[in-house]
Amino acid sequence: MPAKAALIANSLRLDFINPFIQSTVEVFDMMLNCTPQRTGLHVKKTSAPPYQLSAVIEATGVATGTVVLSLSRDAACEVYHRMVGFRASTIDADVRDAVGEMTNIISGNAKAKLEQLQLSIGVPKMIAGRNHSVQFPPKALPITVHFNSDVGPIAIEVGFAATEQPVAV
Repeated sequence: MPAKAALIANSLRLDFINPFIQSTVEVFDMMLNCTPQRTGLHVKKTSAPPYQLSAVIEATGVATGTVVLSLSRDAACEVYHRMVGFRASTIDADVRDAVGEMTNIISGNAKAKLEQLQLSIGVPKMIAGRNHSVQFPPKALPITVHFNSDVGPIAIEVGFAATEQPVAV
């Protein structure tokens, strides 16, 4: 990767993930009455997200990328409980819908913070199950940011690569 492209990719990675981190913390605080605390950051080595439920958001524009909000089963069920007042013990359609709706709000908040980067953000897609995989764009170097919260452990993953020409969603 030429030096200029690497510099753009590294700069965009920070500019891209920070709005999602900020929006996630804000939405968890507002909707769930809990504030996630960052516990770690590392380069992602596998295609499997760390937890059983993933909300996958695709972005295009000056970069093409994927953002994943990954929740443990317990965290997803507690999100559902705090949002609608009912208990769940498995990741069923209702739990996926609640987490999907919350992720859509996070995505909308992040999109407002990403306008200067000319990125279009898609609607979250929900994937559940053990050992599922999420694909990131070729040449992307995905990172994972881990959090602990009152609802349980969550992670945000982001991986993207600079594009030659912006792509419309």
